[in-house]
Amino acid sequence: MLLYIKERTIAMNIFRHSLFWAAALLGIALLAVFGIVPEELAQYSVIALPVLATLGFIKPGTCQKVRA
Repeated sequence: MLLYIKERTIAMNIFRHSLFWAAALLGIALLAVFGIVPEELAQYSVIALPVLATLGFIKPGTCQKVRA
């Protein structure tokens, strides 16, 4: 009997997810130091990337309406 997978998902645990966003933030900072990325972008990314990372931790379907 052959097993057929219709959908493949990659589950990323919270530790890897955090490392990914930290690496992105450090990467933008390094690019700004070397002048590849404008300083304004690096300044706003300090605010924007943690917000995006926080939104990534929210699992879909957790904000469902509950009837009282």
